[in-house]
Amino acid sequence: MPLNTMKDLLYEQLNELHAAEKHSTGTLQKLMDAASSEELARHFRIHVEQAKERQSRLEAIFEELKMKPGPTSRAESRGMKGLLDDCLKLANMRKAEPHVRDAAIIAAAQHVAHDEIAGYGCARTWADLLGHHDLASMLQASLTEAREADEKLSRLAESLNKTALVAATA
Repeated sequence: MPLNTMKDLLYEQLNELHAAEKHSTGTLQKLMDAASSEELARHFRIHVEQAKERQSRLEAIFEELKMKPGPTSRAESRGMKGLLDDCLKLANMRKAEPHVRDAAIIAAAQHVAHDEIAGYGCARTWADLLGHHDLASMLQASLTEAREADEKLSRLAESLNKTALVAATA
């Protein structure tokens, strides 16, 4: 699809976000299973539910725009796919020291969160510019969730990184 209008650009971004939310759910479940910290596993459990809610919001946005989620040139973002693959590689490192693996998983999950924050921020801005203020509000809700998830991961990292440091030097 050519990017000739801001509407085209918004559609591309919404498709990329939709694909990312769809694919991240399985990855988040694997991260939840791999986490040695119960608090980190609980974070991912909550994040799975939020990802499903964000996906539903995106589907409602597509419906409101009278569009369907579908393949576009960027829907299967290589960047997000790479970030999710990195998360899976870390989750599968069973021989790693568990606390160190948790620290690495948090870092990888924050890369994903930062990509989501950028995507939702752009989509929200473009929807607002195009006069879709209600849709911009829905995208803002998803942006807020992504930011809160990132902040929660930062707080978890503060304690879990210290635990990983002690475990790795013991």
